[in-house]
Amino acid sequence: MKLELQKLNIEEGSSQSFVFDEPSIGDLPGVTLLAPVTGQFVLSNVGIGYELSGSFDAKVSQPCARCLDPVVEDVSLDINETYVLNRQQESEQEDMFALESDVLDVSDVVRQNLLVEITQFPLCRPDCKGLCPQCGANLNHTTCIHQKPKEEK
Repeated sequence: MKLELQKLNIEEGSSQSFVFDEPSIGDLPGVTLLAPVTGQFVLSNVGIGYELSGSFDAKVSQPCARCLDPVVEDVSLDINETYVLNRQQESEQEDMFALESDVLDVSDVVRQNLLVEITQFPLCRPDCKGLCPQCGANLNHTTCIHQKPKEEK
């Protein structure tokens, strides 16, 4: 969802609400979207730029860090960021970003925040046994010949 800020005609101090419902938000390396990303946000004109605030929900799947089985995660995230149109007014604040043009790509903002929010090394379960380093068998589902206890002599 791309917003052309100048065409919205949001006067300084005013705001406009939007519904967000996107089946795709761009490339999510190693992550699969299982349902559209949904949410609602408000775009406010704050004089030096625009403030984007809202909340979003997503359902994602990514491989377990140990066994590669899919791990499904429901993610809720809140966004509150300010975008300035004039690079000269750029701030050193962490939540203030300079826009190259008067177009704000909300899908990209959501994608970036979602990548930060999802679990970095998901596990299918806390006691996941992982894969056999010799044959690659999933040790949660089977016992391979490499993992059997060796007989003592």
